[in-house]
Amino acid sequence: MSLLGIDIGTTGTKAMIFSKDGKVLANEYVEYDLVFPNPGWVEFDVKSMWKKIFNVIRKANFNPAAKKDPVTALAVSTVGESFTPIDKDGNILYNTIYSSDSRSKKELEYIFTKIPAKELYYICGLPPQYVTALNKILWVKNNMPDVYAKTKKILFTEDLFHHKLGLTDLKLNHPICSTTLFFDIREKKFSKKILNEFDIDENLFSEPCPSGVEIGYIRDDIAESLGFKGKVSIVTGGHDQQCAALGVGAISGGIACDGVGTVECVTTVLDELIISDAMFENDFSTRAHVIDGQYTSFAYNLTAGSVLKWYRDVLGTEERREAEKKKINIYDYFFSELTFEPSGIYVLPYFSATGTPYHDPVAKGTMIGLKLSTKKKDIFKALVEGLVYEIAFNIELAEKSGIKIKELRSVGGGAKSDYWLQLKSSVVNKPIKRMKITEAGCLATMVLAGSGTGKFNISEAISNFVKVDKQFYPNENIRQKYLEGFNKYKKIYSAVSKIY
Repeated sequence: MSLLGIDIGTTGTKAMIFSKDGKVLANEYVEYDLVFPNPGWVEFDVKSMWKKIFNVIRKANFNPAAKKDPVTALAVSTVGESFTPIDKDGNILYNTIYSSDSRSKKELEYIFTKIPAKELYYICGLPPQYVTALNKILWVKNNMPDVYAKTKKILFTEDLFHHKLGLTDLKLNHPICSTTLFFDIREKKFSKKILNEFDIDENLFSEPCPSGVEIGYIRDDIAESLGFKGKVSIVTGGHDQQCAALGVGAISGGIACDGVGTVECVTTVLDELIISDAMFENDFSTRAHVIDGQYTSFAYNLTAGSVLKWYRDVLGTEERREAEKKKINIYDYFFSELTFEPSGIYVLPYFSATGTPYHDPVAKGTMIGLKLSTKKKDIFKALVEGLVYEIAFNIELAEKSGIKIKELRSVGGGAKSDYWLQLKSSVVNKPIKRMKITEAGCLATMVLAGSGTGKFNISEAISNFVKVDKQFYPNENIRQKYLEGFNKYKKIYSAVSKIY
């Protein structure tokens, strides 16, 4: 009677098996790499990736505790926007094109000649961006006509997973549909107006469906090969960010999940559909939540934890040796040297590209204010300050656009640092709760699998499984020290972006 929650992410997949009362029976993880065939191209190597994903599921099923309590249902959290073309025999025709792939900027410009950006936004709730699927599909159509001609289905990561599990009547959850730039957010259907304008057949895509719906079973032979016992239900999951929101208990308006990993994303739950000029101008989307009938909005920075990893790998080699001698985590070592005094250095943390509100694929990481007296620990502190300023700026713009945020619930690697959360709470001026569960995506998909098969309802699951570890509240003394720096930070991008 156990439940399997899976989180297929950018750099790896987690598979966790839970008993129906929330106890973790198995917890497995596997890493894989993105591939970059050409400048601006970002893909998953599908053969390697899916072999590893199936291996990690198999490994979880063979955990002794899980074998005593076999899995009866599963759901999956996946990266958004990433899609894969499939032929009539179900074979993959080309690697999965990842969301941050920027090869289709010309196609995006072409889209605007047919349908203005604001008109698309008012249909989809999604300000058009280079990360969306519509422009990438047009790129395949224009640049790989042989592949496109053979394509029977275009599958996103969730329905590709279900296809690989032997499901034939494929569905696609509303949160992932919300990433496409051709999903009518009000009607919860793919927009015929948009697809017809670009001569794209609606039948290429799986049928839109709410999250948490039982849609079939793993094919028996595939289930046996993966170590499952008996019938295993497949339940629709969600986009990784909405799943993370569910995993921290963000199921009502004003509660936001602050997921701090490679990317930092603040996913705020909305009780009603908010679509406005202000949202459009600041590049904030409104997307379906995994809770049917509710919505979410994203504010995010594409390089969060990866910026600190860059510091660790490039500048922190000496500190890594010292941390190993003392047998402490390297990031704990870095943070232990920090005080709540501004560094005086300003960092734009755009080491790959920007997220909201700019969506600038050309922007570069920028550091201003270095002096001969600057020490390495000052640079680390400035990186953390830049990450805090960036997400605080996004939250400020979101609230000016009509989004109400009462509290943040934080998960991910960045949530482990008391210093980071205290500084963020003070600058953002909102309480932050660090959640006990670190793998919110897997917890959420377990909840969807359980609710979708009648084991419990979502409210019961949140009450029983979602717990707070530690709370942080704004410190006015810290806030006052950083307000001047925050106000300066907000002016830097507009000046620096003219250079690139």
